[in-house]
Amino acid sequence: MPFTATLEIHFPDKDRLVIMNAASPVSARVTRLFAPIARNFDTNLPVQDVYDFNQRIFEEDKAIVEAQMPEWLPLDPADEGHIPADMSSMTYRRGLKALGLKRFFGY
Repeated sequence: MPFTATLEIHFPDKDRLVIMNAASPVSARVTRLFAPIARNFDTNLPVQDVYDFNQRIFEEDKAIVEAQMPEWLPLDPADEGHIPADMSSMTYRRGLKALGLKRFFGY
């Protein structure tokens, strides 16, 4: 199952930022997220600013995800509209379906 996703951002002058999200489910409704971050620029500056910015993004995403209704996760791709950024989510849902789960997954 894809519990990890990596975002690699390429900036001008070969600068690069890599963020890996590793999700560790705690229960059907709670997931702990680990997000190591690496960069090859501004290495003399504290990395805490990057962590703080990333945390703000996660908090925005969390608010959106937690407000979704119904909480049940549709496993049929035809039940929702999708964009290319949904690829890892779709792979995860196919994996849940392959485990024998039916139309929806939730608590």
